[in-house]
Amino acid sequence: MIKKLLTSSLLFFCVLPSLISQNNHPKQYFDKAGHSCSDNIAYYYRVESDTAGFYRSFYSINGKIYFQGAIKTPSTQDENKNIYTGTCSWHYKNGNLKMIRSFNEKGEESGTSRYYYESGKIWKEIEYHNGKYSETAFVEYNENGSKNKIFEENFDNNHNEWDLYVSDKSTASISNGIFEIISTSKEGTSRYINHAVESDEWTLEAVINIKDVKETDKIGVIYGFKDWQNYNYFVISKKNIYVGGMYEGVKDVEVDAMYSSAINSLENNTIKILSNGDKSYFSVNGEIQYTSKANKLFGNNYGFVLSGNTKLRVDKFTIKEIGVSGSGIKNSNADDREVKSFGSGVIISSGGYIITNHHVVENASKLVVDIVENSVKKEYKAEVVSQDKDNDLAILKIKDERFTNLPPIKYSFKENGQLDVGAMVFTIGYPHALTGMGKDAKFTDGKISAKTGYDGAINSFQSTIAIQPGNSGGPVFNDAGQLIGVVNSTIRNTENVAYTIKLNYIKNLIEVLPDKVDLPADNAIKANTLEEQIKVLMNYVVLIKVK
Repeated sequence: MIKKLLTSSLLFFCVLPSLISQNNHPKQYFDKAGHSCSDNIAYYYRVESDTAGFYRSFYSINGKIYFQGAIKTPSTQDENKNIYTGTCSWHYKNGNLKMIRSFNEKGEESGTSRYYYESGKIWKEIEYHNGKYSETAFVEYNENGSKNKIFEENFDNNHNEWDLYVSDKSTASISNGIFEIISTSKEGTSRYINHAVESDEWTLEAVINIKDVKETDKIGVIYGFKDWQNYNYFVISKKNIYVGGMYEGVKDVEVDAMYSSAINSLENNTIKILSNGDKSYFSVNGEIQYTSKANKLFGNNYGFVLSGNTKLRVDKFTIKEIGVSGSGIKNSNADDREVKSFGSGVIISSGGYIITNHHVVENASKLVVDIVENSVKKEYKAEVVSQDKDNDLAILKIKDERFTNLPPIKYSFKENGQLDVGAMVFTIGYPHALTGMGKDAKFTDGKISAKTGYDGAINSFQSTIAIQPGNSGGPVFNDAGQLIGVVNSTIRNTENVAYTIKLNYIKNLIEVLPDKVDLPADNAIKANTLEEQIKVLMNYVVLIKVK
């Protein structure tokens, strides 16, 4: 249905400028911001058509259509003050649609408004009713077709049902686009609404005014709130920032009164939290103040908190979820929507042999791998050629007519299996690659914490590397850039515990392959810095997609 509407809209609005009669109506010139200006500096000009109230605007530089539609009350000085009616369209310089918006007789936006990228692909769709959002959240698309969900609160009404109760300790009100909360007791107060965040990657942003806040008081956001035993906060005072939360009644203070030069003590401040599933970033007015491990979201409540006898004024509140979809696979292109599961692997020969976990490829009807060749990502078909279920290992081989042998492998296997507790190790893999964190390889390091694995298993060792879904099958290297094993598992809800299958078991599986495989033996990167080692090794880490 949407495709049909888009097609009909394109047919109606994409009229060749050469076919549009500008007649002899006087031209009115405007700059890029829509303000009246002289013709020699104009970004576009506007003319009225023979149909009363219908206007068209054209780019000054090439004469292509910029706008067409009915303007009930046109402004000669500022296009931002126009009152539109009916369906209106705006266009890019290349002729592609920029946006289509519909207005009622009062000039209020009503119906579905669609916005487009310059490439012509759809950007976002927003439902309006008499000038206001019809829904709590709207959908935004990336150019690759993946979706983001946006909750945007401008406080032009209370359709999101913020709690505006008044008591002897606090009051709350919404008026003229401002949400005002006043605490009249030393305990402070809070207001929040329920909004479920589905994606691992999200941002939360609030524009707050700190002018009326006392030096000793704090205001900010509370998020992932379940109850007063489980929540997170990011608040500021006139000079400092505070980050922390409560977990099962235990207070977790990450930042306490850290000075921030980014805070504007007299005007609005934009505070923002960005979480990518791995880390959380806290910024004030566009400057990152603090970075931490991604916070656990205990509940679905988000809002504002005040300490002490003070006042909070908010004029915008936004939650953006990145890469949401109806399936479990998020932030994916059309081909990736067929993917049932995914994991990591490492190339061990120029001929395209790859080692990974058995559980990554178990019961796969089709396998594809993403590899990097000369800084370009390529996708190839692959097949399982050998497996060891007991030790959770499998070897794949790229079997694709487009694949040609790679240059010699520029890393080595560690010669013996000796591992010292406390030794530095690291992995490179694809955690949450199709569920929000993106399809770039991620580096994570740690130390060997035990020479045995889960329940004393001798085929693996334990480390403090932080791993997540998608890391399974990824390589583990020592500080010399030598392969010492592959990631196997972790313990759910336990931090800094990861198990790695030892190299000797990998070698045993390689030895039974029908073809002779020369193991990687280039030790040149041993003398490199860690950063230089990672650049080399990332070329051999692959994303495995099971279809």
